[in-house]
Amino acid sequence: MIVSIITPFHNCPELLPDYEKAVQGAQVIAIDNASDPDTASKLEAMVSRLGNGSVYVRNNENVKFGKANNQGLALADGEIVVFMNSDIKATGNWLDRVQNAKKGAFYSPTSGVRTVDDQVLRYLEGWCIFGHKSDFEMIGGWNETDFPGIYWEDNELCYRAEKAGLLLKQAILPLQHLSNYTSRRTKGAYGFSEANHAVFERIVREGKNG
Repeated sequence: MIVSIITPFHNCPELLPDYEKAVQGAQVIAIDNASDPDTASKLEAMVSRLGNGSVYVRNNENVKFGKANNQGLALADGEIVVFMNSDIKATGNWLDRVQNAKKGAFYSPTSGVRTVDDQVLRYLEGWCIFGHKSDFEMIGGWNETDFPGIYWEDNELCYRAEKAGLLLKQAILPLQHLSNYTSRRTKGAYGFSEANHAVFERIVREGKNG
């Protein structure tokens, strides 16, 4: 079974060696969100080495997380797609476990809860979230319209998934996430968090009252 891994990149070429080791055997769709020329060159070379129909896409501006993920989703050949950050390390064979994903559910190694007006909402963390491509397409992919920046997109994706009848499941994988590594090195990355939080709460309230 083909697994497609979709990853937005913006600079931080020092992450590429560990990333490349982790994704061997999958189709990798690397969305380059306006990285510097050195990183872009290394990304293209990595994609060429990976093979398996891997694809390099260059954006001349940083289109952020949601839109980049949707670009990758449209190009994915795999029955199962993995949306994964670039700041990861594999500590074991995690792709075999991903291939066991069942239709009708999204999965992630880590999850959490949010509360909006006493309504408790589960979510899967977006640094690694996977499932069948058809399920992501069924709910319309990532919300790039209401979330032009980064943060809270995973909460909203999971909110729509549950409303559509999909399950949210935690799946322990031998992956290490270098949490916020790229965000701390991307100018303005945290600037959208508060606004996106407000957007998420508005969407939940509209859904509750709609």
